[in-house]
Amino acid sequence: MTENNKNQPRAWIYARVPDNLPETQASFNACCQQAARDGCCIAGGGMDLTCTHTMRRGYRDMLQQIKAGNVDRVYICRMREIGGNEHQLFGFFKCVMDHGVKVRTLEYSLPARLQQYELGGKIENYAAKHNRPMPWVV
Repeated sequence: MTENNKNQPRAWIYARVPDNLPETQASFNACCQQAARDGCCIAGGGMDLTCTHTMRRGYRDMLQQIKAGNVDRVYICRMREIGGNEHQLFGFFKCVMDHGVKVRTLEYSLPARLQQYELGGKIENYAAKHNRPMPWVV
């Protein structure tokens, strides 16, 4: 990282639209553009085309970078790109909260969207219980 980038948030870009490479690439590019507009330095990224959670190398790489402390923000278009069920999503949000990483979605406000589901309450309870900040860019 250059001297100019040291004060910029380090962003990880993640995109996944199963079995649709053009949409996955479009999602990835849109997230890159938003991260740049937000003043982030893009630290890395990954794309997956599979639905199978265990086969998603881009997702595993992202978690590894988060846990290593190499990422400050994650950019995705929608939560469905992270996981299709509440258990997967909650695991992801616990991980980012535990490592002080913020998440930005492009298609909707993450806090507003999560309040529509039980997942929002689970995230709030976890944050309060473990004294963690909420995991989204405001």
